[in-house]
Parts: sequence; structure tokens; C-alpha cells
Amino acid sequence: MHTITSKNLSSEEVLEVHNWLMQNNICVQRLRRDFSDVWPLADILKRHYPRLVDVYNYPKKSSVQMKLANWQTFNFKVLSKFKITLSREFMELLSNGVHGAAEVLLHEMIRLEKRQRMAEQRNVTIRQEQAWEENDEVKVVVVNKRVGDAIVQMPQKMILYSLYEKVSQDNLAKDAQIESCQLRLTHMENIIKVKTQRIDELLMQMGKLPTKLANPLSSSCFLNYDEKYQAPAQAAAPAPSLDSDSRK
Repeated sequence: MHTITSKNLSSEEVLEVHNWLMQNNICVQRLRRDFSDVWPLADILKRHYPRLVDVYNYPKKSSVQMKLANWQTFNFKVLSKFKITLSREFMELLSNGVHGAAEVLLHEMIRLEKRQRMAEQRNVTIRQEQAWEENDEVKVVVVNKRVGDAIVQMPQKMILYSLYEKVSQDNLAKDAQIESCQLRLTHMENIIKVKTQRIDELLMQMGKLPTKLANPLSSSCFLNYDEKYQAPAQAAAPAPSLDSDSRK
């Protein structure tokens, strides 16, 4: 359990606190008065730990004694969950708005935030390592990587070369199959294009063919019709006889 007491912050730590206040849209000029009560801190922690902090349990107070009571309740219900506690003397300094007390408290909150972030990253790494260890084809090795100006050791997932070679061959086979399908597709498209052109030519010919044959057929039909019916008419007409002319 870490106990927070009054101390003097360095200029770098004070600058870090001011930058954190700007990121959270908190006015620096009213820092002593606002953080004499626990409500602003409870509201900030509520954003990150909504199930842990209930701001309705810490209504704003005006008297020093009521503010101190709020700090004691918050110290017991919330901060103790993070293994942090405020000393009685430090809570009195906060409640009275003593210069520098709020900065010390917020600097501890920043440190808490960093520890929580590192713990989350560590848990993620542990879960990944456990998942990798369950796979026989995957091995985990620790490699050195540069992060900023520091060199840290980080786990890296590795696979067997035989597995890599098999996957590479499978990819090459799939690429060859895709290329073959593309060639077949291009060939089929060319065939369809030729077929379409041939169909268009046949349709054009079928459209012009009846026009060319219409006049010869119609003339021959009328000619046959005239020959058929005119010949009997001439045969049926009686030839003039000499007897009739002599009689007259």
C-alpha cells in the first residue's frame, strides 16, 4: 500500500502535471480551490473506471470538515482499490487548499495511470504468449527492439521454415491456378466476341435476303398466272367460218 504524503515536486514533475491538466481541460488557476474537494478527482476517475467510482457519493461541499469527510470516504472506497492511501495530514492539506497539495495528488494520479497502462500491456502480452505456446507450429523468442532511445526485450512470434516453405508453395500453386483461369476467361471472351460478330452478320444477311428475292418471285408468279388463264381463253374463242360469211 502506497501512502501519499506532502512533498515538493521538481520543475519537470510540475510541468507534467500542467500538461496533464491541459489534456483534461482543467483550469490551472483554480486548481487549489477546485481540488480542495474530492468531486473533480472522482469525476476524472469515473471516465476510466465507471464501475468503481460513483460521483453521487461525493457531492460538492463548502466547509473544510465536509470536504475532509469526502476525502476520507473516497480514500477508503476508491483509492484503496488501487493500493493507494492518503495520509490524514495530506487530506487536511487538500481540504484547506494548501499550495502544492493538489499538484502532488495529481502527479500520483498520473503515475497510477501509467502503472495501469503498463499492467494492461503486460496482461495482453501474457495472453498472447499463452496463445502462442498452445500452437506447436509457432514458437516465441525474445528479441531486442529499440523503443525511442531505449532497447527493450519483446516477445516475437516465429514459425518453422518448413511451414513457411509449404505456405509459399501453396501460394505459388494458387497464383498459377489464378493465371490459368484468367487465360481461359480471356479465351472465352474472344470466342464470344467472334460468335457475336458472326450472329450480327447472319442477321444482316437475313434482313437483306427477302428484299432481293421479292421482285423476281412476284413477277414470275404473275407471268405464270397470265399464261395459264390467257391460253384457254384464246382456245375457247370460236374461229370465224367461211360458211357463216357466205350465208350472209
